[in-house]
Amino acid sequence: MNQRGFALIATLWVITVLTAVVGLSLATTRLGQQATLNRLALARGRWAAEACLAIAQARWTQGKLADTATVDLGRATRCAWQLEDPTAKVNFNTADPDVLGRLGANEPFIRALVERRRQVPFDDLGQVAALPGADSNVLSLGTVVGPGSVNLSVAPRAVLEAVIGQASAEAADRLLGRRAVGRSYPSLDALIADLSPAARAALLSRYADLARLATFTAPQLVITATGWVGGAPPRATIEVVVVPLPERLAVVRQRVW
Repeated sequence: MNQRGFALIATLWVITVLTAVVGLSLATTRLGQQATLNRLALARGRWAAEACLAIAQARWTQGKLADTATVDLGRATRCAWQLEDPTAKVNFNTADPDVLGRLGANEPFIRALVERRRQVPFDDLGQVAALPGADSNVLSLGTVVGPGSVNLSVAPRAVLEAVIGQASAEAADRLLGRRAVGRSYPSLDALIADLSPAARAALLSRYADLARLATFTAPQLVITATGWVGGAPPRATIEVVVVPLPERLAVVRQRVW
């Protein structure tokens, strides 16, 4: 009886072990299949993102780059892109401390930022956000991408006033008013000529600095294209920094994830 009982227990253990091994094997197989499917979906998503960048290039020549609606590429594959003008914000890698102060940054943050960028430039806003004294409102008005100039034709009022400085309220009113009717100023000289004598004198006193910093067209753009299959992850993303030329968008930097 003891031998039969032992044999029964041993048999049950063998069955249990075999069941566990078979279950583990099936689970591993399913995980392998899912990983393969994810790799295929990610590859198709990357192709879709590249297709969106090609479409963006074509729309630039047609004057329709702002049309960023989702594109159906067929077979449940879709893509979309976002367009950003980094010069609509203050560049944390190049901005003067007094501009950062007028933007609302506190002294500990400005000191830490200037000291950090002397060693190595920022390449991600998260690095700026990690500095002591970082403020979410200031971070929302800054960037680490672009040449460092500020596009006065698209920058928000807080950025305009930080860049312009003295007599900024009148100049900002003029810039925003012309922008509202679709007739932005073509140059700094055109803006200055439209101001009152006092505001004009204030801007002329800083003319050299403003001429270096201000622009009225976008010297660079950031296009972030995303591609996916179906409605579930994974999604592939390609970010490119481009220089707008009359006939094309020249890519100067690309990141893929």
